[in-house]
Amino acid sequence: MSSDTQPALDKLLTSLPFQRCRREAARAANDPAALTQLLERVAAHEFGIGQLPDARGGIDIDIACAVVDAHIDDLTSGDTTNPVADARCRLVIAALLYLVDMNDVIPDNLPTGHVDDVAVMRWATRIARGEVPAD
Repeated sequence: MSSDTQPALDKLLTSLPFQRCRREAARAANDPAALTQLLERVAAHEFGIGQLPDARGGIDIDIACAVVDAHIDDLTSGDTTNPVADARCRLVIAALLYLVDMNDVIPDNLPTGHVDDVAVMRWATRIARGEVPAD
């Protein structure tokens, strides 16, 4: 992410809607049923422009969903021993919750309602890949 877009991302990540999603992610992170339901909501979610395609250089929703899917597998197998992976996963879960939240910073039913979601998902993808710290 370029330095000129960082202040806008910082505003999104400190916004009340994203903070609400972080709290919800903390509650849902150890609940396989809630996480499965979230993945279903992500798959069905539409914006004012319709569904947001996952494209090269795009937002890589599949990567974020794969992280959550792997976390569900870990939970159901009893493997919950990696605190760094868990912290990253909670942030990815928060980003996916933000993605499907109709009342985020820019409501998704507007034609530009995807702009904030794209920024948060790009950040979450970088978190999932370990390119930025999960703080």
